[in-house]
Amino acid sequence: MSDFLIEGLATSACNIPPHADVIAVRQLSPEDMRARARQMLNQIGEHEVCSFDRGDWIRRDDHSVAYLPHGASAIVYHASGGMKYDSGLAPMEAMFERMHDKEHLTGMVAAAAAKLRIDQWAGDQGKIAFERLWQMKAQGADRDANMSEPVLTRVVGAYRHFVDGIPVLGAASVALRLAGSGALDSMSVQVRASASETLERVRIIDQELAARQISLQLSSLLGQAKEPLPRDVIESYGMQFGYINLGKRHAQRVLAPVFMAQVSLRHKLERQAYVLVVAATEKSYLPICHCGDEALPARSRARG
Repeated sequence: MSDFLIEGLATSACNIPPHADVIAVRQLSPEDMRARARQMLNQIGEHEVCSFDRGDWIRRDDHSVAYLPHGASAIVYHASGGMKYDSGLAPMEAMFERMHDKEHLTGMVAAAAAKLRIDQWAGDQGKIAFERLWQMKAQGADRDANMSEPVLTRVVGAYRHFVDGIPVLGAASVALRLAGSGALDSMSVQVRASASETLERVRIIDQELAARQISLQLSSLLGQAKEPLPRDVIESYGMQFGYINLGKRHAQRVLAPVFMAQVSLRHKLERQAYVLVVAATEKSYLPICHCGDEALPARSRARG
C-alpha cells in the first residue's frame, strides 16, 4: 500500500495521549431502557408542549417501539440502549420560510439542545459537545428543466460524546433535526451508559503503526495487497483517535481506544469511500476487523 497514504494518515491524527483507560459500559436492563426512553420523551414533551405518556411499548426482534399521539413514535434498541424519536412530520411539512445563515441555524439548534437538556446523557465522566450542522434542502424542476430556487426543509445538529476528553467516535452521539417552525422533527441518542469503572489503563500504539494497519486493512479489502495504490487515486484521507460506539444494533461491554480512518478513492468515474477502524492498543478489546494486525510490533514499539 502507498507510503504516501501511511504518512498522511499518521500525520493527520492529533491529540493522542500516551495512555488511556478501558472503561466498563453499564449493561442496561429492559426496565432501565424504558426508563431512559420515558425520560427522553418527557423532555421532548416539555419542548413541544405536549404529552407522550400514553404510548405503549411493543417489543420487536431487536428493538421496542412506542406509537405516540399526533403520529409520533419512539424506538429503543435492545443491544445498545440507543433511542430515537420521530415526530411523524412529512418531509416537506413545516419547511423554513426562507434561507438563514449558518450562525442563526446553529443558535437555533443550540437553544433546542439546551431545552432538551442533552448534557444529561454524558454520564459522570463525560460531556456532550456540538460537532456539526447539516442543512437539508430541496429543489425542483419543470418539464423544461427550469430549476426552482432551493428551499430549506430541515436542519440537523450533530453532537459528540466525550469521555475524559476523548471523543466517542461513530454515529453522532446525539442528533437533533428541527423543522422550520423550530419544532423537533427527530432526536436520536446513541450514548453508551458508562459504569464509571476503569478496567485497565493501557498504552497507545504509535500512530504510524496504526496507519500501517489501516493501510493493510484497506489493501486487503481492495484485493491489492502486493500492489501500491497510485497516489492520484487517493482523493482524501484522515485518521482520528478516540473510543468507539459500535452502533445501535450491537452490544458493547467496554469503551476501548481505537484509531478510525476515512479514506476516499477516485478512479475515472468511480468513487469509493471507506471507514476503517483498528485497535489503538496491542490487545484488542472490541470485535473489530483484525486485518493489518501483522503490522503490530513488539511491546517496545508502543508509545512511551
